Amino acid sequence: MNMRALLAGSTALIGLLQPSASAAQGDAPAQAASAPETGEGLQEIIVTAQRREENLQKAALAVSAIAGNALTQQSVTQATDLSRLIPSIQIQPAHSYTQIYLRGVGTFGANSFAENSVAFNLDGVYLSRPAGPSGLFYDLERVEVLKGPQGTLYGRNATGGAINIITAKPKRDRFEGYANAEYGNYDTLKLSGAVNAPLGNAAALRIAGQLSQHDGYFSDGSDDERTRAVRGQILLAPEGSRFDMTISVDYAHLGGIGGGGTIVPLVRSGSRLGASDPRVQAAYQSYAPTAPVPQIVIPNAGSQDNSFFGAHATINVDLDFAKLTIVPAYRRTHYDVTSMSGGFVLDIDEKSHQTSVEARLAGISGPLNWVLGGYYFDEQVKSDQSFDQASNATLILSDLGTRSAAAFGQATYSLTDSFRLTGGLRYTRDEKEQDTLARSQPFVGFVPNVFPLRPLILDIPTVALTDASSKKLTWKAGVEFDAAPRSLVYASVSTGYKSGVLFPALTANISRPEKLTAVTLGSKNRFLDNRLQLNLEGFLWKYKDQQISHLGAVNVAPGIFGPVFITDNAGKLTIYGAEAELLFQVTPDDLLSANLQYLHTNYDSLRYQYYSSAGAPPGVGCPVTPTNLSGTTPIARIFDVDCSGRAGVNAPKWTLNLAYEHVFDLDAAGRIRVGADTRIQSGRYLTVDFLPSAYQDGFMKSNARITYETEDGRYALTAFVNNLENKFTYSGSVQSPVKNGLFYNRVDPPRTYGVRASLKF
Repeated sequence: MNMRALLAGSTALIGLLQPSASAAQGDAPAQAASAPETGEGLQEIIVTAQRREENLQKAALAVSAIAGNALTQQSVTQATDLSRLIPSIQIQPAHSYTQIYLRGVGTFGANSFAENSVAFNLDGVYLSRPAGPSGLFYDLERVEVLKGPQGTLYGRNATGGAINIITAKPKRDRFEGYANAEYGNYDTLKLSGAVNAPLGNAAALRIAGQLSQHDGYFSDGSDDERTRAVRGQILLAPEGSRFDMTISVDYAHLGGIGGGGTIVPLVRSGSRLGASDPRVQAAYQSYAPTAPVPQIVIPNAGSQDNSFFGAHATINVDLDFAKLTIVPAYRRTHYDVTSMSGGFVLDIDEKSHQTSVEARLAGISGPLNWVLGGYYFDEQVKSDQSFDQASNATLILSDLGTRSAAAFGQATYSLTDSFRLTGGLRYTRDEKEQDTLARSQPFVGFVPNVFPLRPLILDIPTVALTDASSKKLTWKAGVEFDAAPRSLVYASVSTGYKSGVLFPALTANISRPEKLTAVTLGSKNRFLDNRLQLNLEGFLWKYKDQQISHLGAVNVAPGIFGPVFITDNAGKLTIYGAEAELLFQVTPDDLLSANLQYLHTNYDSLRYQYYSSAGAPPGVGCPVTPTNLSGTTPIARIFDVDCSGRAGVNAPKWTLNLAYEHVFDLDAAGRIRVGADTRIQSGRYLTVDFLPSAYQDGFMKSNARITYETEDGRYALTAFVNNLENKFTYSGSVQSPVKNGLFYNRVDPPRTYGVRASLKF
């Protein structure tokens, strides 16, 4: 991407479309792609991406925001649904885990050792577990997606960016509430609502809840949803006081079967035969190695019984010269899942406890806008994991611990009324420990002279003990210039860091931290009396020591290597591209939006080791070389894999989102809103195997809706359809650990439709 050309083009456009002075709209957080209620121009969105409230169009960083009402309109109830709305992210399920990729930066995490490379935050509280985003998408003010490393203000594990979930807060000045009820095909039922009540003049209470469920999309009932969630918040803000505090408590439960998948030869036909379907099991057993080598028999579709509890407070104190903010938090998760979606029996029982506290001091001193802070994080995870493929089983019992402490600061200095400089630093120290017992149980043949044949299974125990620490200084430097009253040009260089990830091995059982440096040049503009918004961004990212997750060879006994799904350092990735966001209020009743991203990714280096239980060369689309390392069985082989020069994973070159909405004003009879949106995306690889079975071709998916609203907006009725084309697309992929080249793929939802009724009071 030619950064100079981007700057020249945006500056020329500013000159051609110089906006006239007009009053800004109120700070109500409205969806950027929703038609405003009046004809006075596009509404403003207030974000807190830089730990302070500011207009989205004045924030000198790449961030997209979606308002809570737009999430309801799009039937968003879980993190994976965000992939439909924002071109820069690809979010895919892994049984009940959530794998987040932002512009090709992410982690294929599928066990208790995994950590995401894109930070996920709830009201400023970092959620560490990959299952953490569950049961949160209701009664929201907005969702913010920060693109690029956020190492200064967000710290560890924000290599690719951050997703901020901002809940709707209690209000002291009104009693209000709403209720939404939705019903659709696959026996879909979604209920959500909230009540806000003032408690005198000094306090307010807000209670919200959600129920979301649908039958499974696969033949065995898998890929269903059973979510129940509730959240309570209380605001304490005495009149005339310089103190306020919001206390939030939330609970969610996910039941049902959970994610589904099936083998690619069957899924390609457009069928949704689940992993436990007899036809899928017969096809699986026909792949080598076949019987009499032990074959896994999947007894059922699986189950999940996951619960999430969290409590946090946000305390603000006005100190005259600055505002002090303290955010103490506690979260507990119990993740109990049995999944068959990868073609084997996965059983994880994981319990985690997380405590954290962040303290920030923010103020404005003349031309200096600054923030200083400290952060502490402690997490303890106890996990029992079993991965059974019949001919190779692994049992892992772990106690894992993470402690992290950081100090940070960022400041913006105004050299003139229109030109500013920004700088920031963060020092982080991480400590990680594990006490793990892993048992590898490979099939090595048959008991001699015994009939009928009896499999001979070894039992190789491995004790993994780790006590490691790392430290990192991350930084940001930037400039910003107000080219016109409603036009901002900015540039920055920033860094990100993700701590090492543990895995069960006798030695060398933690990866090195990964690092990313990003150069960004952007422009944010409003033209035509605040009716046209055009935001442009060019970016260049350098990704070093990237952590990838795969079936690798680890030291399970002295001189012996066994197969474990690990996260290790494998490569260097160069990423560059551009993104353009257009929002145009054509008339007071017509709104057009377009979001286009071009993304180029290339592995300068991508090398890792692959464990082949059957001894055959691995099923990968890259050159392989056998090693002399010894496996747990006489026939097992370990190969070096070199995928340098390939494109990044989950990084489509082109992504385009288009949306249009028209409002028919019926005067006193109300109004009718008609809207449609579509996503056009080029192909992408889903895993580092780089094989056609794990490749999703380009596609186009569209959604449409029509809503009737009463004049006062209290009542609304919507009919909608999502995935209008009923396009069959993969959301994820995993290769069988024991049958090279056989892939189980997860699939996005089919066409869904229904009606939604809404009430406000």
